[in-house]
Amino acid sequence: MNTPKIAVIGAGPAGMAAAIEAARAGLTVHVYDENASPGGQIYRQPLAPMRSANGPAAGPESSRGKRLMEELRAAGSRVVLHQGAIVWGVFEERTLVVWENERSERVRPEALVLATGAYDRPVPIPGWTLPGVYTAGATQVLVKTQGVLPGQRVLVAGTGPLLPVVAGQLARAGARVVAVLEAASLRGAWRALPRLWGQWALIGDAFHYWRGLLAARIPYLRSRTVARIIGTEAVQAVVTVALDDAWRPLLDTEQTIDVDAVCLGFGFVPSTQLSQLCSCEHRYAPELGGWIPVTSAEMETTRPGVFAAGDATGAGGAMVAVLEGRIAGIAAAARLGALTPSEAAARMRPHQRALARLKWLREVLDDLTRIRDGLADLTTPDTVVCRCEEVTAADIREVLDEGTADMAQLKRMTRAGMGYCQGRMCGPALAALLARRTGGGMDAIPPLSIRPPVKPVPIEVMATLDEG
Repeated sequence: MNTPKIAVIGAGPAGMAAAIEAARAGLTVHVYDENASPGGQIYRQPLAPMRSANGPAAGPESSRGKRLMEELRAAGSRVVLHQGAIVWGVFEERTLVVWENERSERVRPEALVLATGAYDRPVPIPGWTLPGVYTAGATQVLVKTQGVLPGQRVLVAGTGPLLPVVAGQLARAGARVVAVLEAASLRGAWRALPRLWGQWALIGDAFHYWRGLLAARIPYLRSRTVARIIGTEAVQAVVTVALDDAWRPLLDTEQTIDVDAVCLGFGFVPSTQLSQLCSCEHRYAPELGGWIPVTSAEMETTRPGVFAAGDATGAGGAMVAVLEGRIAGIAAAARLGALTPSEAAARMRPHQRALARLKWLREVLDDLTRIRDGLADLTTPDTVVCRCEEVTAADIREVLDEGTADMAQLKRMTRAGMGYCQGRMCGPALAALLARRTGGGMDAIPPLSIRPPVKPVPIEVMATLDEG
């Protein structure tokens, strides 16, 4: 069994920042990540042929990612990177089970930082399972890492600040982006203007991406989204529709556009599977993507010695993630005695102040683009909701008509959530359908139960797991 002082799960912005700060306190940190190199989604490194100042990955986030990775390299041997390592379970006393180098190992750290990030929120609409339909995250992986276009004529639709980013990356890579559809009206966005003062990095980012849209002459349409995707064996066209303030589709506003690829980005869902296995208390925050672990000002969860940071605590972007990661790393080091309380407070203070200013701004932006209930009207009876088990909306509504009243029973009756993704893709949609039927809020519907393995792993992991 490996017994590091601190284990960090995830090597994205939050995980790297946490490891850097704990290492600066004199501790050796073990970082476990599934990817071949650190960076996470936002700081994902392109393959060597793609590394060009004018490549699709170029942008304001690129230089910040490089600086963070330089800090990580400067930590030297105090940060031990485990790349291609899948943490597939958490058991008593913070015991992790990790699949790495074709074998499983138990890891029991004295302190644990969960920086597991978030994943794209799928919205089931007719045709969303056709080849040629991508999430925003998948599109970025194709373009940034491999230089592969999802199509030649691409429509980008959804909500949030990531849409112009993805559209710009596609355009620079050579795709014809026919339009960007923002579901939100952005009415009231002026409320964020006073809070922008002093946030020069965010202002610079926004200017960079909006200038890219203008240069590429990409239309940006508000209060509009994709109603359905047309095609037989692949995407051939999309039907778009105007939305009201509750994001309900408006009659007689449909338009058809010929495309060969669709990029859908309706925000993110925090990855809380491991924090649930740690028995951390969670709360529902719709503006942050859904269920998130409850954390203190030091990013410690309700389980002593377990910290959480970054998009796993609510999708807030890379800048927020880095600040939360630094705070978590410092606090974890203090808990283990590597820093005195006064030393830890002094190190955390500037990060906490910067985080408070950023979150003050994000509150307005997140409220503008949070998912509205009317979006569920786009899901027709024959729309597949759980693509792993091929369960349609009609199948779900049938068991709801029979009196099913909770997620666990819905899962048992339909097999939705039992597939390869273990409910990551269908969970939010299932909860929305259930909430509509019961008339209650989403905060009254707990997420699907989690059991190890939380990620698909070969059956041989059980054979290679050391005794105990």
